[in-house]
Amino acid sequence: MQISLSLSGGAARGAYHLGVLHGLDEMHIEIKALCGVSIGAIIAASYASGVKPKRQLEIFKSQEFKDVFSFNWFRGSLFDVDYHADVFKKLIPKKKIEELPIPLWISVFDITHAKSFIFDKGDLKEICLASGALTPVFKPVLHDDVFFADGGFANNLVVEPLTNLPFKIVGVNLHPIERDYHQSGFLSIAKRIAFLSAFSAVTQSENMCDIVIASPKLRDYSLFSLSEADALFALGYEDVKRVFASQDL
Repeated sequence: MQISLSLSGGAARGAYHLGVLHGLDEMHIEIKALCGVSIGAIIAASYASGVKPKRQLEIFKSQEFKDVFSFNWFRGSLFDVDYHADVFKKLIPKKKIEELPIPLWISVFDITHAKSFIFDKGDLKEICLASGALTPVFKPVLHDDVFFADGGFANNLVVEPLTNLPFKIVGVNLHPIERDYHQSGFLSIAKRIAFLSAFSAVTQSENMCDIVIASPKLRDYSLFSLSEADALFALGYEDVKRVFASQDL
């Protein structure tokens, strides 16, 4: 079976993406095209560059990867990132998007002109890191005289570039929306409205997918800690196996 795959943003929850990719590989499901946002873009780029999901997991869990982040004392961002660290070359060994054997689209948010932008060519590492620049946690990335930030600010699950391809679209959403909501407290409702506003575009994207992979259990995992990466990997692996076993393919 051949599919196109869209991976959402979700910071440390990205280990779930890796479990999904590992499961797809085991089922011999061929990924013919990829879209990615934020951590989804980084993982998609790494996978398209030939780095296997389990190897990516090792890199993300390594001390070498953790060392690229340092507290920035609120000087333009909460954390600073060493974008020139060798670990990024291990994670994303290819240099250009257009050199990848699998077509890839990366969503970023253009802060300079206040609009979403999708790259299908250019410096792979720089554009991936721009897509993952969750401002103000991280600084925006300057690329071609334009400041870019996390693509999830506009749409955290991009599928539009995949709609004209002759493959089933599979979307993996790391921010599942709670459908059965009954809380009534002021702060709880305010948080709910803010969440729905921020991720309203994701619902439209999910409706464009043939298959959506997500788990309500994802809400129990931190966005900024890699301590549960193995559990997230296992959850993604289990979910993709379950979802595809239930499909009439």
